[in-house]
Amino acid sequence: MQKILVAVFLLLTVFTSSADAAIERQKFITTIEPAVIFTFGGLSRKSSVEDILNRMDENHMRGTFFVTERELKRNKENIDLIVAHGQELGIGLRVNVDPKKPDNCQSLQEQIQRIRGMLKEYYGIETNLVRDLYGYNDDFVFEAVEKENCLLIGQTVNVVNSKHKSEQNADEVMQKIFSKGVVSLGRGQIVYIRTDYYDNETLAGDMMMAVKKEKVDNIAYRTFDDSPELNPENDSAYYIASVGDVLSKQDKLYEYPVNRMEVPTELLPETIAEPVDKKNFSKEFRRRYIGSPTVDGTNRMLGFSMGDINRSDRSGIIKNAASKTIFLTFDDWGNDDSVNKLLYVLRKHKVPGTFFIITWNMPNNPNLLRAIAMDGHEIGSHTNGHKSMAVYNEKTNRQEAMMNKEDYAEDVASAYTKLVDVVGDVKVDGRYSLTRMFRPPTLAINRDGIQSLFDAGYSYIVSGFESTSDYAAVMLPAMVGAIQTGIYDENNQVRSGSILVMHMTSGAKYTARALDIMLTENEKRKDDDPLKFYVGRLGDYLVPGYDQNMKEAHNEINSAIISRTDTNN
Repeated sequence: MQKILVAVFLLLTVFTSSADAAIERQKFITTIEPAVIFTFGGLSRKSSVEDILNRMDENHMRGTFFVTERELKRNKENIDLIVAHGQELGIGLRVNVDPKKPDNCQSLQEQIQRIRGMLKEYYGIETNLVRDLYGYNDDFVFEAVEKENCLLIGQTVNVVNSKHKSEQNADEVMQKIFSKGVVSLGRGQIVYIRTDYYDNETLAGDMMMAVKKEKVDNIAYRTFDDSPELNPENDSAYYIASVGDVLSKQDKLYEYPVNRMEVPTELLPETIAEPVDKKNFSKEFRRRYIGSPTVDGTNRMLGFSMGDINRSDRSGIIKNAASKTIFLTFDDWGNDDSVNKLLYVLRKHKVPGTFFIITWNMPNNPNLLRAIAMDGHEIGSHTNGHKSMAVYNEKTNRQEAMMNKEDYAEDVASAYTKLVDVVGDVKVDGRYSLTRMFRPPTLAINRDGIQSLFDAGYSYIVSGFESTSDYAAVMLPAMVGAIQTGIYDENNQVRSGSILVMHMTSGAKYTARALDIMLTENEKRKDDDPLKFYVGRLGDYLVPGYDQNMKEAHNEINSAIISRTDTNN
């Protein structure tokens, strides 16, 4: 029970602080369960209720139906149907419906008590799930719910809008409800559907199925040879659940923000394990910067001395990596449809990855980040606002800092704190998922920016050998080729220590499939096959004391890298 209360605490926390906070806190339940929650209200029209229930039966869907006191008195036959179909009931509050008798905390408490009593008398149901059907943010609403030891459930998205009452077509309404950027829903997110509002009696059901098809079913990994329908071991599909279904999976719930007492000292934002000042900056920069063949003194390096530039790493590899070991990394942020496919492929092939997160939008879907970490992958930072440290100004023909030093320092410090709030306590197989690794946007760097990273406690700045440009790939074969380029050198040998840079955005639509192809083929190879590679974990190598400026462990490989990139530049 404690975990349930913690998870839904996010729905209840400090609603009295502001209406904006209330709206934000109602969006989702903190869980990594691969389920989207469907909730319903407006249960007075029998034809619409029956239509929805029959479709839910056909598609093995569960939901929570919030019933009002009025509906229990006037439309009990509809509520009987909902119960007969095995669906969940919750308490639907009607607030301030009579202007002459405005509600207060006591009146709402009494309303909750009456509905609870009727549900128990009629159906033997006891529930503490409450929805305010009119969306009031008044303090007394939250106070009444809390005093009755209930949980106030809101929504991520309301798919019934008053402007669309006369609409007849679900496709047209979907385009108005969801922006182009919302390509999927997420774990623990809540959909609300009022069943009796549309003039078209089946449109609520049509909308329910459209949301399922376009925003939930698309999350699963499906190819011609691997899908949840074809492969019993393909666990990539999300399902439709009720609020109670999700809350019952207590092992999948978590506290957000994470209790700092559960975060190890070395991962707390205020812990700076290896301070860097002017005296040791050059040494620490060369030791802790894993560069890229595409970044040199004339290309995306600003403010460094010539000594630092000349001695900085350009290999993009981990120098002491085990033979034939490469590393898979993923940048930016995404929706569940893109990230979940990557997670499935990595899980399918039992290989680790490092996810470098842009955090500005992540708090709207922290469950996805938590799921990445709980799958055993490493989490690093890719800044909060994806601002590059340096950009080339064509007007001045010079490199310039994207942000001033103070703003950049705030950006990277806040990014790490946001990561701690979601995954600071996650430990899988004896390893903490959160790291202090950092991936520079566009791989550009400047001296002040690197100092800000050190001041914020970041350990290693990780660029990489091969940026696959998967966000721009137009065909699957091209993406497979980009991955091969990162893994194999010109002699078709595994490039030991190579760090591949990929992306988790929806725009990188071929990345998961290309990885699946490469990893599937690799698993078929014998250990003595020169093409056989192994996938390592950056955190196993980038430990305190690791020195990227060490004598190169793979001289023949690095010579080829530098020679090729110098020619290309």
